[in-house]
Amino acid sequence: MTALQEAVIALPPDKMLGPTLRDLGHRLAQSTSWDVDVLDAAREARNFIAHEGSNVGDMCHADALRILGHTARLRAAVSDLARGDNIVSLWVLAIEEPRASSPRHLIDAHPSMVDTGVFGHIGDLLEA
Repeated sequence: MTALQEAVIALPPDKMLGPTLRDLGHRLAQSTSWDVDVLDAAREARNFIAHEGSNVGDMCHADALRILGHTARLRAAVSDLARGDNIVSLWVLAIEEPRASSPRHLIDAHPSMVDTGVFGHIGDLLEA
């Protein structure tokens, strides 16, 4: 059994996501504090997307600048979530295929692919 599998098995089932991720990150020898920070940012991004992602406020005040500003925050949250997804996906790969090498090209491209898939042509507008 790998260290990752042992760490996952040792997690208490009734913990919230944030403490669970921090606990898992600290249990894993190959995990760095960077991983824990990225996972925490991904957790916060998930909460923003789930609870505030589509809320631009009162429609009578939702002008173009406000909508663009909110969309920029949403885009940053999607990026944080994609980086956290990369880490969790690597953990899952390590558990399911312990001898497989990680697909570095997909890992490196994932955040950009997610951004393009979610924001498509408006990504250029947000950068302008």
